[in-house]
Amino acid sequence: MKLFDTDKPFFKGNLHCHTTNSDGKLTPEECKAFYRERGYDFLSITDHRKLSEETHMEDGMLVLCGMEMDYYLPGEVVHLVGVGLSQELNQHDVSRNMQSYIDLANRYDGRVIIAHPAWSLNTVTTLSGLHGLTAAEIYNSASTYPWNGDRADSSNVLDAAAAHGTFFNFVASDDSHWYNGEAGRSFTMVQADELTRESLFKAIDEGRFYCSQGPVIRQITVEDEQIHVECSEAERVIFYSNLPWANNRCVANSGMTEASYTAHPENGETFVRIQVMDKEGRSAWSNPILL
Repeated sequence: MKLFDTDKPFFKGNLHCHTTNSDGKLTPEECKAFYRERGYDFLSITDHRKLSEETHMEDGMLVLCGMEMDYYLPGEVVHLVGVGLSQELNQHDVSRNMQSYIDLANRYDGRVIIAHPAWSLNTVTTLSGLHGLTAAEIYNSASTYPWNGDRADSSNVLDAAAAHGTFFNFVASDDSHWYNGEAGRSFTMVQADELTRESLFKAIDEGRFYCSQGPVIRQITVEDEQIHVECSEAERVIFYSNLPWANNRCVANSGMTEASYTAHPENGETFVRIQVMDKEGRSAWSNPILL
């Protein structure tokens, strides 16, 4: 089984950024121009507690209505990024209950992503208690130095959640605020029939996407227990799972464009996800493949 079609395009997008409508340094128009000039196909402006403009096409880029909400718990905070939202959400108070925000966003055919779970100190218990999420940010560009402590990579807590039965697909987002190095660093590649909200969301719901900082994942093939990835030139490919140890899960070879791993469901392996790293240290991440 091949996870991607051979004849459909990929569209590049950022699903988390801020403007002067909350705490970002660029205006919405400047933000859209920034990403458009860098070849992005879709963008969601997700200012804090404030819906952005209605979803629309603008100069060849799909602009999705978005909003980021925050909820404080003992020892952690939950940040939820809604994309493709409806202005009808303004009729509801979503400031107090995070599950209510997820439910209402889904009711109006939006999608909700949990942002930077490592930065937020989210626990497996908290992640497992949220229902109706579309994805989680495995990497958040703004959640590392010089803007933050180094909690940009959330793979550890997301792997722990998956090992306990809560699986998330992955996006990588900039969480742009300052536009001085974090913006344009991480993105999500969605294979859709066309660049429309409906087509994009259909592809996301079906898991036809990966996220990256530069490396390309061209194809993933799953045949029985054999998992094979084709990619742009890489220095290493790592196959993660719920097993703390498994043979041959790390493949290193300069300039390689493919790698394989044999899964071990007989040993209790329940999922495999792939990380591709290039010589600059940039990564691409697949969604978890359930065995």
